[in-house]
Amino acid sequence: MKRRHFIAAAGATALLSILAGCKTEPKGEKFLGYWKSDSKYDPDAIHITRNGDSFLFTVVAKDPFGGGYQTHKLPGKLDGSDNILAVGDQRIAYEENADQIISGRMKAHRATEAEYMAIAQQANTSP
Repeated sequence: MKRRHFIAAAGATALLSILAGCKTEPKGEKFLGYWKSDSKYDPDAIHITRNGDSFLFTVVAKDPFGGGYQTHKLPGKLDGSDNILAVGDQRIAYEENADQIISGRMKAHRATEAEYMAIAQQANTSP
């Protein structure tokens, strides 16, 4: 009887190990979506999408020299960790407990497509 329990337990352990290794969510999925910076004045809008095995980082930001909003598209890739996205020379970290992204100069929280589009429209109407 003990042998049957041992075989059943070993089989269940092997099955759970296989299922645990079958992660269905690709790495970096937590970065995907719309984001809005926490800046009170002239917030940036960010849209992160998949671009094959890498990411496309689209940011709509106020021109620091007063020219209105501008749209910039940059490639991004995971940087050795599932929580760090490398975009140009910047490293963007995902903070899971607050559902926000952080870099040295910016902090952004998850936003809706409508919030992103409202800022993006300003870029399209800027001089």
